[in-house]
Amino acid sequence: MQSTQPSTQIVPPNTKQASQRQMALLREVVETLLLTALVFLAVRGAVQYTPIHGPSMEPGLQSEQGVIVNQLAYFFGAPQRGDVIVFHPPISPSEEYIKRIIAIPGDTIALTDTTVTVNGVDLKEPYVNPADTGPNENGQVIPPTKLGSGEYWVMGDNRGDSIDSRAFGAVPRQNIVGKAEMVVWPLTAIHRIPTYSEVFVGVGK
Repeated sequence: MQSTQPSTQIVPPNTKQASQRQMALLREVVETLLLTALVFLAVRGAVQYTPIHGPSMEPGLQSEQGVIVNQLAYFFGAPQRGDVIVFHPPISPSEEYIKRIIAIPGDTIALTDTTVTVNGVDLKEPYVNPADTGPNENGQVIPPTKLGSGEYWVMGDNRGDSIDSRAFGAVPRQNIVGKAEMVVWPLTAIHRIPTYSEVFVGVGK
C-alpha cells in the first residue's frame, strides 16, 4: 500500500525575499502616513494662522500682516501681562480681536487721559503708538477697577484707534484663543512678538 504525503510548495528564495521587502516597504509607508496625519492634527490643534485687519496694534503689528497663534500657550500656565493675545470680544463672540494684556485677574486697573495704572503703578509703555501719546491718549477716564477671577484687561497698542477693554470691559479667560507668538507674513516682516515684560516688573499683585 502506497502512502501519500501532502506536497510542500517550495518558494524560490529570491521570490520570498522580494515579498518580505514589499511587506516591509508597505508597513513603512503606512506608518509614515499615520505619523504624518498625527503630526498634522497636533499642529492644527496647537497653532493657528491669524491675519491682522486694522491698525489697532500699530506700530508693532501692521494691518494685513499674519501672525502665528499658539493655542496651547496657556494649557499649563495663565496669560501674563504684556502678552499679545487673540480672543473673542464679549461684544462680538463670533469675531477674533488681537490686543495686549495690560492687567490680569486680581489686578486693579485705572485710566486717566494720559496714564494707565495697574495696582497703583503708572506704566511706561514703549509699545504704544507715539502718535497717540498726549492729553487724549486713552480717550477716557476709568476709575480704579479690580478684575475678578478669570478676567483680563486688554488694550491695543494704537490707543487712538482700538476697540478694546475701554469699550467692552474685561475679557473672560474662556474667550482667549491663544497667544500671538510671531509675525510670519509678509516674509520680510518675520519676527517674534515682544511682551515687554520689563514694563510690568514692579506691578505685582
